[in-house]
Amino acid sequence: MTDFSKLHTSILSFIQQQDLYNQSYGLFDDSFIRAYSQPIQPEIDDRIPLSPELHYLYSHFEMVDEKAAGSIKSAAVLIGDGILLKFAAPEYLYRQQLGYRWIGVSDSPEESANWPSHHVVIANYNDDPLIVDTSRADSPVYAAFEGNDPELVASSLANFFAALVIMIEAAAVLQGEITDEETDEIKTEYTEMIEPQLLELLGEQQMNDLFVYLGLNW
Repeated sequence: MTDFSKLHTSILSFIQQQDLYNQSYGLFDDSFIRAYSQPIQPEIDDRIPLSPELHYLYSHFEMVDEKAAGSIKSAAVLIGDGILLKFAAPEYLYRQQLGYRWIGVSDSPEESANWPSHHVVIANYNDDPLIVDTSRADSPVYAAFEGNDPELVASSLANFFAALVIMIEAAAVLQGEITDEETDEIKTEYTEMIEPQLLELLGEQQMNDLFVYLGLNW
């Protein structure tokens, strides 16, 4: 049986930091991730493969979007004034795959021969996908930026949420101001704060690719 204790702890820590951050510096008080009081059976299109970790995420945690508009309901994860990730609710996962696994005309898209079917897009940053490999143990997380091939940014879904905790905590120390007003780039002070912990958690290559994905001047 899969042990979800590390994943559960990472997500709960993330939610705690998300809520603390949103109370002081958040801009999306109607869009967030929270725990269900009891596990549920998520509503997910049968064409979307789920790893044990991804199923655990969607059955234990809710993507809240109280003012959902458009085609995808998503939870906003704000990190400072420079990073906004949007996590799709599970019932919208199929639509989240359009343009990646399914391509072509919107009415009758075709499955791409170049996109692995076990790669599931769970979130976006600046329209670039955040991907879970549902075929591998621990559900590693990849990011594809500017149309390039996906790069590994966390060896597990648990480590990815742990990385978010590190980044949100540091953004709170800077009172949400992680972007330089003059250059519109992420402050070196911020990257220097998060680098030691992310290096220990992810290793140099994964941290480097996460920084590139999020535009952290690495």
